Amino acid sequence: MNKYFKPEVANYALLLFLGAVWAASFVAIKISNEMFNPIEVGFYRTAIGAIFLFCAVKFRGAKVNVMNSNMRTYALVGFLNASVPFTLLPYGLITMPSNIGVIILSANPFLALILAHFFTLDEKLSLRKVIGSIIGFSGVIFAVGMEILVSDIDSLISALAIYIGASSYVISNLIIRRISHLPSDIVTMNTLLWGSIWLLPIILIFGNFHNINFSWTPFFAIIYLGVIPTGFAFSLRQVLIRNAGSTFMMQVGYIIPIFGIFYGWLLLGEKVGYSLIISVILVIIGISISRIRVNKKLPE
Repeated sequence: MNKYFKPEVANYALLLFLGAVWAASFVAIKISNEMFNPIEVGFYRTAIGAIFLFCAVKFRGAKVNVMNSNMRTYALVGFLNASVPFTLLPYGLITMPSNIGVIILSANPFLALILAHFFTLDEKLSLRKVIGSIIGFSGVIFAVGMEILVSDIDSLISALAIYIGASSYVISNLIIRRISHLPSDIVTMNTLLWGSIWLLPIILIFGNFHNINFSWTPFFAIIYLGVIPTGFAFSLRQVLIRNAGSTFMMQVGYIIPIFGIFYGWLLLGEKVGYSLIISVILVIIGISISRIRVNKKLPE
């Protein structure tokens, strides 16, 4: 019992922590957009995260070898997990309200369920997982409200940008399982390095290197994005994928909106109604149902 209980508690705690950190990243992206364009936000966030992890790897005395047998996997994950979402999410959030953005993000567990069923051996689709995801998603709807419809073409494009960026996370989570046995900081460092390489020629074309309206708040926001939600939290994400699977990790999409509303109440004085309480209950129920251990003799 103890051997099963302790790892499960650690997985849930890590899932909760990642939800809290990544919810704060939406605020940081909004602030960063005040000084940087989406390409710059993506490149600087990725590069800062790579530098942070390079220092961490060297500090613990590990060997840094960029040109290795896993280079193609690093390059692919870096493109899907950094280059694409780190530029499309800031682009979508320029005009899209954050509450709608997190609703789009919370659709990730559905896509994760389907892809994991076909591309993994140990994360097959089951009725309880589908029911759990539906309940969890309904919790997100209660949390952020029912205003999820877009009203014009610009909003539609922004919504598509956020969805494509968020979907690339799901695909990269499946690919990263191939190298999940390797040290998480080294894997994340290499993927972020490749993410920076993909974005380097684009930022040289579209980056604003002249007439910059410098402001300390966006500057510190981009530093925070690179170090905490990217370098640090992405390393922990790999640990969670290794321990609990990509489908479980993607349920963080249900938790992010909850923390987003909590930050609004804590930092901005926004009111918290019964909808948040209901949403928290539904999210907990949804995740719990999807994680119920079923007797192997019985079909799921």
